[in-house]
Order: sequence, then structure tokens, then C-alpha cells
Amino acid sequence: MFTPESLASFEREVGATLTEFERSLEKAAPGAVTVLGAGVFEVDCDNVTLRMDAKPVAPRRIGLFVLPVLKVSYQFSGGDEKARKALLDHLDRAMQRGGG
Repeated sequence: MFTPESLASFEREVGATLTEFERSLEKAAPGAVTVLGAGVFEVDCDNVTLRMDAKPVAPRRIGLFVLPVLKVSYQFSGGDEKARKALLDHLDRAMQRGGG
């Protein structure tokens, strides 16, 4: 699992379109996701709030394949470090794609 240096805020790249990201997020945390605007999401779960700002960046190209990429900023509030990590781990597992 991905563990950032700080569970207050961090950034990472995600291989998805905004539509795919939103769909996966809502499946991962049904009823806990609020869409605040285009590419801006908030997840409230067990006294932890996670705000995510997702912006498309240049896609990755591998031969003829073009893979969409989002730069996602994560910002936590509420909850302790253990609760924040549990939410992040849950979302990462639930939103994982591919077969590797």
C-alpha cells in the first residue's frame, strides 16, 4: 500500500479520467462522497474528512496506447493518523484497477 510521508496532505498521480475517478470513488465509499465541483471531491467517513482535488495532466503514451493521468491533491482533516490511514488504504484497495 502507498503510504505518504504525511497524512495531512500530499499529491500523487492516478491513471484515470475525471469520470472514471469519480465513479470509482463513489463505488469505494457509497454515500460518503460529495462532489464540490469539477474534479473536487470530499469523502466523510468515521470522523475523517478527505478532500481530493483532481486535475488532468499530460497523458502517458506507450506506443499506440494513451493513458489518462490525473494529479490528485489529498488533504485530510479530522480523525487521527490511524483512522486517516485506514480510509486511504480502503479507498486505494477499492479503487485499484488492473490485474497486477
